[in-house]
Amino acid sequence: MPEKCTWITFYAHPGKFVKEEDRHPDFFGVFVCPESRRDPDQLLGELLSNRHLVLVEIGNNQLKPKSADWGMNERLKVQMDEHGYGLSLTKMQRQKIPLD
Repeated sequence: MPEKCTWITFYAHPGKFVKEEDRHPDFFGVFVCPESRRDPDQLLGELLSNRHLVLVEIGNNQLKPKSADWGMNERLKVQMDEHGYGLSLTKMQRQKIPLD
């Protein structure tokens, strides 16, 4: 049976997130760890705290086979092998779209 991994997509923000002022969290992220890892949400919170970020929302939490094609997140497999988890953060930018 192939090894499965916990795969969590989430949103994070520096400091407290105030929806009326901030509009959306500043970061989108993907966190992966082996299925056997206990309390992956707690580990994610600690890792974000070390980066001075606050977990705003978990978007999705699922199990994926490690042998599957993870697309743009393939490097998370290497991180997981080296550190026991993989973490990817993407800074989201607000853009003005011109209206014609």
